[in-house]
Amino acid sequence: MEELRARQELDVLSLLTLGQAISFETHEGQIFGRVIKINCKTVVVQSENNRQWKVLVGLIQPLRNV
Repeated sequence: MEELRARQELDVLSLLTLGQAISFETHEGQIFGRVIKINCKTVVVQSENNRQWKVLVGLIQPLRNV
């Protein structure tokens, strides 16, 4: 199970770029923002209201440009 989760996280990391639009779920609801820093296990995201979040890679959902 751990190996599968690690592989999924690597897949998400390989798709992320700085400035990319993403979303993730919190107890406050769904948050939309842009990637400002990429680490091995976490991503720093600046939300639409300029709040910064340190998010586990497994929680990130990349958004498609429309």
